[in-house]
Amino acid sequence: MKPAHNPSFFRSFCGLGCISRLSVEEQNITDYHRIWDNWAKEGAATEDRTQAVRLLKICLAFQEPALNLSLLRLRSLPYLPPHIQELNISSNELRSLPELPPSLTVLKASDNRLSRLPALPPHLVALDVSLNRVLTCLPSLPSSLQSLSALLNSLETLPDLPPALQKLSVGNNQLTALPELPCELQELSAFDNRLQELPPLPQNLRLLNVGENQLHRLPELPQRLQSLYIPNNQLNTLPDSIMNLHIYADVNIYNNPLSTRTLQALQRLTSSPDYHGPRIYFSMSDGQQNTLHRPLADAVTAWFPENKQSDVSQIWHAFEHEEHANTFSAFLDRLSDTVSARNTSGFREQVAAWLEKLSASAELRQQSFAVAADATESCEDRVALTWNNLRKTLLVHQASEGLFDNDTGALLSLGREMFRLEILEDIARDKVRTLHFVDEIEVYLAFQTMLAEKLQLSTAVKVKWSTKTGHRVRVFPVSIFRFVWG
Repeated sequence: MKPAHNPSFFRSFCGLGCISRLSVEEQNITDYHRIWDNWAKEGAATEDRTQAVRLLKICLAFQEPALNLSLLRLRSLPYLPPHIQELNISSNELRSLPELPPSLTVLKASDNRLSRLPALPPHLVALDVSLNRVLTCLPSLPSSLQSLSALLNSLETLPDLPPALQKLSVGNNQLTALPELPCELQELSAFDNRLQELPPLPQNLRLLNVGENQLHRLPELPQRLQSLYIPNNQLNTLPDSIMNLHIYADVNIYNNPLSTRTLQALQRLTSSPDYHGPRIYFSMSDGQQNTLHRPLADAVTAWFPENKQSDVSQIWHAFEHEEHANTFSAFLDRLSDTVSARNTSGFREQVAAWLEKLSASAELRQQSFAVAADATESCEDRVALTWNNLRKTLLVHQASEGLFDNDTGALLSLGREMFRLEILEDIARDKVRTLHFVDEIEVYLAFQTMLAEKLQLSTAVKVKWSTKTGHRVRVFPVSIFRFVWG
């Protein structure tokens, strides 16, 4: 017997919540009504299925392209009219969706309890699945999709984005990265996630909102950008392209630990009478004040093996009230988080041996504490540079103590290295004058790292500089090597 003339068949399917798509050509209006009426009888008391059925019947009778079943507290959906193009099922209690009509172009399913989505119709243009807090992933997106809103979910990744996408809104999720962005994208909102970097930005982008993330760098900014919101990140510097934005563009970079150089450049540029750049809102504080540091002895002993820590701690307790001791403690903690400390074999032993020399010489210790006072807690580049300078301080101190008196070759090598480092610093300073927001330290360390082997720089420490800085200095090392080497 055909399902169309067997009401119990439809009733059994609806009761099980198993929903499929029927065609008007295959099933007459009377059977649709029977299916929906049976579905209405089986609903919970809190659901307004009666109103839903009334709307379904009107939609089918008049072949209306849009169906609005929002705010009815529905826990499931019945068979849907196959002709509809727009479906609004927002603000219900749906945990899953039926197979969707292939003609659908707009789906609004926000504020439900969806944990997954069915396959999406091939001609879908707009999808809104925001406020489904248990939604952890999205299905493949149709190539026709132009707008995707998935705010306030639990998304950890995104599928590949279709080339036609113009608007992407995925704030308040758990994303750690974004996929490649399509060229047509005009609006990107990904605030309050766990992003540490952004992919290259498309040239058509008009709005970028990535506040409340963990971004340390920004890619180059497209000139058409009109609104840029990046507050509460970990930005130390800004791309020069920010100054190429339109005079009416708004830029919000509040609450970022911008370097002193970047803050000074922002203040100087934006206060100039000839300034015609975007409106930039920023905090003058660099976020470094009022930071608590652990006791000096604790920071020092952390570099030593466990069997030596007790003796080392007793020795360094005596130095805790010396000038710059707190800053030196903070420097040691930040040094332990650099690339060298994490990845270089023997680095910890090298630092421990250096600390032993400091404990034995008050003069060297005072010099080293003063040098470390220039280090900042948020900038790995400055911490790495400070470590370089501290090693130079040690070598100069050893030379003054007569360590190289019987080794003229080693003394000459030391002199050559000090000279080459000074030349590199001068070159970096000249280079950075042509840039607005790239820190002199970044450029200097990039030169050091790339030329450490060729210039025989024993004090150079490994750092991970930004793609931007690497690109801007990568073209210079050969000519610099020839100039410095002489």
